[in-house]
Amino acid sequence: MIAMKTKTHPLPQPFLLTGWHVLAMFGGFFAVMLAVNILFVVLALKTFSGETDHAYINGLKFNETLAAKARQAELGWKMTLGLERPTGGGAVLEARLTDKSGAPLIGAAMAGSIGRPTDAKEDRALKFIETAPGVYRAVIDQLAPGRWRFAASAQIAGAPKFETETTLSLR
Repeated sequence: MIAMKTKTHPLPQPFLLTGWHVLAMFGGFFAVMLAVNILFVVLALKTFSGETDHAYINGLKFNETLAAKARQAELGWKMTLGLERPTGGGAVLEARLTDKSGAPLIGAAMAGSIGRPTDAKEDRALKFIETAPGVYRAVIDQLAPGRWRFAASAQIAGAPKFETETTLSLR
C-alpha cells in the first residue's frame, strides 16, 4: 500500500475585536462625518449668499422705517402690477401708480429691481418708462420661470418716496 500525504488546512482563527479595531472604526466614523459636514458647508455657501441687506443697521433705523411707512400710508398711493410674457423668454413689467382717489400719478421717477429671493446672482435693475399717464413699463430681456422678488420706488417732487416689495411666481 502506498501512503498518501494529505494536506490538512488549519482551521481559521476566530476574529478578535481589539482596541485598535475599535479605534479605527471610531476614526473612520468621525472622518466620514467630517467629510459630509464639510460638503454641506461648501454647498450651503455656494447656494446662499447670506444677508445682503445689513439687518443690524436696518434694526437700528427701525423707527425711521416706521415713520417712512406712515408717511407713505398718508399718501394713499397704490401700485398694481401686470406682467406680459412675449415669446423668447423675456417679460414686460407694467406698474400702474394711482393716488388716494384713483387718479394716475404722472411724472414719477420710478426705479426698481427684480431678483431671486434666495440668490443675488440673478438680481437686475429695472428701468421704468412712463408710457401712459400713471403707467410705467420696464422691459426684461430674459426671465426664467420660478419665484422672483420685485422691489420698486417712485418719487414725485415734494412728496415722500413710495416703496413697495412683493414676490412674483412665474411659469
